[in-house]
Amino acid sequence: MHCQQFIPRWLVCVVLLCGVNSLRAAEAFPPGWLPVNQLDGKPTWREVRDIKDRIHLYLPKGKEPVRGVFACFVFHSGDPRELANLWNFALVTVPWPFEYDLGVNDKRNGRFKLGHEMENMGLLLRYLDQAGRTTGHPELSTVPIVGWLGQNGSRMCADLYARAPKRVLAWGDSFPNRLRQYPELTQNVPFAFAWEASKKDLREGVRSYRTDEKFPADLSCRASTYGHGHGIYSKFNFFMFFLDRCIAARMPEKFPAPGQPVRLKPLTRAQGWVGDFDPIGSWNPIAPAKDGIKAKHPVWFPDAYAAASWRAYHSACTDLEIMSPRRVYAKINNQWGGGGLCGLGYGGYLDLNAEHTFSVKMKGDYAKVEYFDGDQSLGMVTTAPWELRGIKLSPGLRVLYAVGHRADGSRAASRPAMVIVR
Repeated sequence: MHCQQFIPRWLVCVVLLCGVNSLRAAEAFPPGWLPVNQLDGKPTWREVRDIKDRIHLYLPKGKEPVRGVFACFVFHSGDPRELANLWNFALVTVPWPFEYDLGVNDKRNGRFKLGHEMENMGLLLRYLDQAGRTTGHPELSTVPIVGWLGQNGSRMCADLYARAPKRVLAWGDSFPNRLRQYPELTQNVPFAFAWEASKKDLREGVRSYRTDEKFPADLSCRASTYGHGHGIYSKFNFFMFFLDRCIAARMPEKFPAPGQPVRLKPLTRAQGWVGDFDPIGSWNPIAPAKDGIKAKHPVWFPDAYAAASWRAYHSACTDLEIMSPRRVYAKINNQWGGGGLCGLGYGGYLDLNAEHTFSVKMKGDYAKVEYFDGDQSLGMVTTAPWELRGIKLSPGLRVLYAVGHRADGSRAASRPAMVIVR
């Protein structure tokens, strides 16, 4: 006898009603957001990031297939949907810390979740499969994945790589000390990590995570956010331009039909650039990897643009500051990021067709100031007020900074402003 004959009609009605209510709740959510479990109905980004027990999916506007998936934990600095739109990636957001939300029971936080083992990225893959079926985007099951999942990203990425090695494009993490546990991972997947060095550390010559004396035969990069206290926004900028350049380097020119595997371009250390993490200075050495470089603590980059951008980001220079084009990351209308006005940590949106004026605030004794977009010089000025006018920028995520030239030939890079040109 069939079991379904004994299912009460009232129970069927309840189930159907719950389904209808879920659809209604979903309609109140911003377009593209799908819950793994119960909806909270919080539409603004500031509220979305406060959802502690949810995983959400965002799809860029339009019906065309997405090119990848950006796995990113929810945080307060900027809106990662900016990058999802820029890359035409789906965005999967998870609360911090990610392993708790994958289901590990943690009494310290009072959280008892789904019962999945910590580091089980199979949950993410199953979710993408389900989302692909329910959204009409079958490519979610096959497209490449980039990610930044905070302090435990290396372990998460290692588990994901073990499950789907051909899908992991690049990754970021706050802690480098676990990367050596996964040599196969870091030999095949570009990996960036960063930590803050406070102003006190900077004065005392303290470097973060510099104890690896071996020349790493892998695709990893590290940076310190000199002068910043502990926080997310400062590291976010570094991870985002590193991932952006890795996407450009690894994506194929022609994509397969939706749902078919995407064949990423392989990267080797010799194809990229290298630099020396060790100096606490304002002009760390960089060079093509094939040319070789004597580095006490070597780091790797996918291309020249990433290498030059890293040198500016890693700079400890305090007497040269780019002022425009830039929007300082701050509270506007009582919201961090100003509702999108500040966007990425120090930047915002710039008009592709606009002409921009570059300017600096200077304390040091510089004879010339040169402005850069990554590794591309935009122009040189030799007199106050040190402005460069009429500059148009290429579309995409741009890393803008100034280089001060002293009379003795030495140089110093300002910390960069990061903007999206569209």
